[in-house]
This record gives sequence, structure tokens and C-alpha cells, in this order.
Amino acid sequence: MTKLPKRTKSQKIGASAADLLSSVFAEFCNVIPVPQERDLGIDFICEIMQEEHPTGKLFNIQCKGKAECKVESNSITIPIKVPTLNYWLLQPNPTFLIVVDCQNGLFYWSFPQDFLSSLNKNWQKQQKVSIPVPIQNLFRQDIKILPAQIVSIVNSQASATPKNGDYLGTLTLGDAINRAAIDYGLCVLSSPFHRPFQYMGMSIADAARAVGGNPNKVGNIIVDSEQAHMLLEAEGNFINYVDIELKKTAPWSQSRPFNSEAILGVLSINPAELELARKQTHFHTYYDHKRKLKIGVSCQYDGAPLSVGFSSKYYGA
Repeated sequence: MTKLPKRTKSQKIGASAADLLSSVFAEFCNVIPVPQERDLGIDFICEIMQEEHPTGKLFNIQCKGKAECKVESNSITIPIKVPTLNYWLLQPNPTFLIVVDCQNGLFYWSFPQDFLSSLNKNWQKQQKVSIPVPIQNLFRQDIKILPAQIVSIVNSQASATPKNGDYLGTLTLGDAINRAAIDYGLCVLSSPFHRPFQYMGMSIADAARAVGGNPNKVGNIIVDSEQAHMLLEAEGNFINYVDIELKKTAPWSQSRPFNSEAILGVLSINPAELELARKQTHFHTYYDHKRKLKIGVSCQYDGAPLSVGFSSKYYGA
């Protein structure tokens, strides 16, 4: 018999759950599936409709199908990878986790951002975080309007609206990551290179534990991998500068243009959250006003790799 691929039970449940959820939400939302090649942890973008008219209020959904929901302490626990959670937190619109009980046609939802804000920052060091989905956050297949609590969260949290009908364009980090893969053959870096601004202001001891490196005589920490070289530079007892070289971009030239948004995407940094202050061929300067950082994406010399530096000293200068 000819060998053919098999459809697994989990694939079948996942597809059924997505179809069921989409059909229910289509009653009161414009539901836009995220193509698989752009799915970094979000299955649907939804726009709330007011009768036949769009409202411009968007939210994201990650759908998890279950043949049987196991309830513990009044909630269903779903393990989510930390990079996926960080991706959700970067989005300008709220992201909901919805568990679909395919057998009984029941839906349970959670707003993970609220749960994550109750944790200390140590969860960033984990591989996954168990997200509780309360069983009281329940709606059924026959609902005709979006649950009031979800509407309230969307009204208070959503900030991006579709431009010229481009819903996928609201996933700004996803665009940067796609460009990095297409233009430079780069994939998103994992810990400890993920969102390296987090090490700014850390004590040397805490930074060493976070990145799994050892400080040298002057307190600087160097971390190497096949993809990147990272320097955490100390002043006194604290990290005050971080620089990451992306090895696979070498050799570059100072006269050769580059897409700094794509480079930032490799580090899971959303370019939409930054202000592009200055742009030269070899050096792009950004300001992160939320964290009060100056970020430079550059080619330091001919033949060097592209690098990204983070500093608070020259923020706004």
C-alpha cells in the first residue's frame, strides 16, 4: 500500500475546535484566521461588529481544542511556551486563550495578561507557564453576543485598528519576524537572547544567573551561541549596556542598507513600540520611551555582523 501522511487525533481536535469557535464568533465578529505560515501563537484576529457595521475594535484568540476538559481547582490548566506569552504581551490588542470542549460544545476563556501580571518576573526563566482558564468563564455554542467581560477588556485594552482592511498588519511583531526570515534567513532567538533589554539595570549576580554566564574580572558577562554573541557590560555592580551581534549576518558593509525592524524582530522586539529617531546607512537609532532606552541597530565596521545595542545613558540624546 502507498505510504501516505496521517492526520493525528490532536490535529483533528484542533481543526474541529477552530471551526466551531469561528462559526460561533462569526455571529457577532468579523473573524480573520491567521495563516499557518504566520501563526506565531495567534489563531484568529476578531473585529467586534455592531449589527452589520464594523467597530474597529480588535482582539486576538489562541484556540485550544480538548476532547475532554480536566478541571482542577475550578480551572482548566493550559501550558503555554514563554516566547508565545511574550508575543501575546507585545500585541497592541488583547489576546484571549479559549479552550473548546468539542464533545459538549462548551467554551472557556481566559485573559492571560491578568494572570501574568500577578506573577513575579521569574516566569520568564521557565520553558512554559501553566495558564489557568476559570470554568466560570463559560459560554455556549448558542450565544448571540460576545460575553460582556470580554467586551469590557477589549474596550479598555485594544489600540490598533485595521488599515485598508489589513487585519494581519496589526500583528506588528509578526511582520518583523517574517521579514527577518525572508530577507536574512534569521529565526527568532530564544533565551537568553530573547528581549535582551530585560538585563538592563540588573545586578551582575542576577544577570549572570539569568543568562547562565560568568562575570569576568570587571563584571562583564559574555554569552555565545552559533547564532549570536552577547555582551552585558557592567558599571559598578549593575548592567548598564547590552550588545548582541547576529553572527549569521556577517560579513556586512557600512555602505549596505539593512532592515532594522526585521533585526529587532529576531530579538522579539516590536518595532511599533519604538520611535525611529535617526537613520543612517550603517546605524539606525531608536528610542524606547516606555523603558527609557536608546537602541542602536548597526554595522560597526566593514565585515562586521549586524548588531543591536541597548543603553540608558544616552536615551533622548
